[in-house]
Amino acid sequence: MKTSKVVKQTVQYEVLNHGQCREIAASAFRILERTGCIIQNDEARQLLQDAGCTVDGEKVWIPEHLIRWALDVAPKSITLYNRDGDPAIKLEPYEINFGPVTSTCDIVDIRTGKRRKTVKKDLEEAAILIDALDNIGWCSDCVTLSDVSEAYDDIAEVHTLLEYSHKPFWYYAKNMDSLKVELEMFSAVAGGDNAFRRKPFTVNLICPLDALRHSNNGMAQVMECARAGAPVVYIPGTEFGLTSPATMAGSIAAGVADLLPAVVVSQLACKGAPFIAACFRNNVDFRTMRLNHSRPEMIAANCATADIWRYLGLPFCCNMANTDNGDFGAQAAFEKTAQYYSVLLAGVNMAYGVGCYEEGMMLRFADLVFSNEVIGYLKHLVSGVEITDETLAEDVIDAVGPGGTYLMEKHTMDHVRDFWMPDILIPQKMGEGQDLEERLAKAALDIIEKGPQHLLADDKKAAIDAIMDRAMTERK
Repeated sequence: MKTSKVVKQTVQYEVLNHGQCREIAASAFRILERTGCIIQNDEARQLLQDAGCTVDGEKVWIPEHLIRWALDVAPKSITLYNRDGDPAIKLEPYEINFGPVTSTCDIVDIRTGKRRKTVKKDLEEAAILIDALDNIGWCSDCVTLSDVSEAYDDIAEVHTLLEYSHKPFWYYAKNMDSLKVELEMFSAVAGGDNAFRRKPFTVNLICPLDALRHSNNGMAQVMECARAGAPVVYIPGTEFGLTSPATMAGSIAAGVADLLPAVVVSQLACKGAPFIAACFRNNVDFRTMRLNHSRPEMIAANCATADIWRYLGLPFCCNMANTDNGDFGAQAAFEKTAQYYSVLLAGVNMAYGVGCYEEGMMLRFADLVFSNEVIGYLKHLVSGVEITDETLAEDVIDAVGPGGTYLMEKHTMDHVRDFWMPDILIPQKMGEGQDLEERLAKAALDIIEKGPQHLLADDKKAAIDAIMDRAMTERK
């Protein structure tokens, strides 16, 4: 092969060109210089003031040069490891990963098919299931724990994920006390603070209070995680016409401006701290005032925002696996597949919401299995065509000759498994066999009933049990 030949070109698309990215980024910089933002945390405001920002009470105006400095020193690539310290997912340009929904309140029971409130056992089973699904890159606090005290349910979720999830996961902390307990657990599992800093396997999910207003708790967690080397994803919510302008460009610029103060604060707290940019963007149906999680404008805006953060140099995460439908069916499948395909084309680093139904309120295990298979299909679709001497197979064509068959050729045997093969989405004739949702539910249940394949080691479980017991006692 000539070295100048292209071996493989994957399918990609960009919503915004380089010039448009520059214009939207410049608009976000101007918003923070002209309009400013509210920072409710005293230490964060002091860091910003010491770095040259104008501060008046809780109001802070951030100059462009400071933002550019923060973007320059923040990591351009982040590796998340599994619980054993092996690389699991990489967050860098055009590296794409999918993850589950977070904090659902209801679930479709995998055994009865009935809707009910979520409990701790559901999180255990979700972790077991997600661990077995190749195309779901990380786990999460998929469900709220209705059977655990609100005084420590966030810590209990982390404890459960550490025990049952081998994959990296993201989590949340209600307050700084919870975060410190959770970081202590991570250190115990990793083998010390420095071991966790070197090979982090969790991401803290933090959200600002509302548009251009950053809470005391959120900024405190940003700084604490930065100093611990613990990755964070900071997710501003920008709904068209509600918390951001109704125009796509204005909404994107507002969302970027809403996130940049957290980038600056994280880097002032600890230069080089791992930080993941994000957005949570929805359409609003102004007829009903309900948020819509799967409209085309939302998808386009999220993909455009991926272009912006690739231009600015940070890993990016967004909600791109959603449906507002409650039933598993053609409409939900269409909406989710459209989003998965867009994620793969746009190169979104982390797309979350797999398993999500009814505006993020309900989880379906069957959808986790369905989405895992659809994502695998789409990965093959966009993976491009490899052009090498081996794949062109001229010698094989010459050996078989005109009118021959390739069925028994070694070359065929070597490459037949390159093709995507379904596990669940196997064609069936009308009226033949189980309904698709029943097949998916059975596949999920089969995985769950095999039990956890990667339980936490006994000594590490004893360590986090002790931390959990102490936290529960302190909060009673």
